[in-house]
Amino acid sequence: MTELLPIVEQLCDCQTDAERADWLLRVPQGVIYRDHAAICMVLRTAGFLAGVNYLDAEFAAINSTRSGQGCWRDSVLLTIGAARAAMLDVARKGGAA
Repeated sequence: MTELLPIVEQLCDCQTDAERADWLLRVPQGVIYRDHAAICMVLRTAGFLAGVNYLDAEFAAINSTRSGQGCWRDSVLLTIGAARAAMLDVARKGGAA
């Protein structure tokens, strides 16, 4: 495996889904873009499939076409909003979504 950024190693050290959800909500989008595959593997290994779904939604948004004003389209905003709400719920309640 390639060497992971220290911030991704922090995800590896998370012990609960709540910690993983909190990490996902805080990690810079550039890290999601750069290390999507490695992050996905860590989340799958931990059995945190809700986290994988969130990661995929963020990755898709990063790569989506924006409007003429430079904003995400409504469909992307709705998808990201729902995904973030699910992660916030896990982070707050301390368990899987």
